[in-house]
Amino acid sequence: MITYDIKVVDNFEYPKLYEAIKGISGIWCHPVESVWFVDTVRFSETDIMNKLKPFLTIRSHNGDRILINRCTENNSGWLSKDSIDWFNSQNRTWTNPPY
Repeated sequence: MITYDIKVVDNFEYPKLYEAIKGISGIWCHPVESVWFVDTVRFSETDIMNKLKPFLTIRSHNGDRILINRCTENNSGWLSKDSIDWFNSQNRTWTNPPY
């Protein structure tokens, strides 16, 4: 799961961030405005952060915020049918890689 809060809007370009997220594995779901799910065991959370950091303004005060977390198949929520289908797909990779 990737979730963010863009605080520094000067010259921020969402399409560039979106393309970077989509490019992590090519297997993604964007069910809520600032939340993405990316199906990958190739990259660790730190790897993903390093890929996205160039598109954000990271600073200790008034900077953009981001959280990257590995999810399990146990979840609950109220989302669109497309998002639920994505989560329930037999193709989802729910294993925890040995990083």
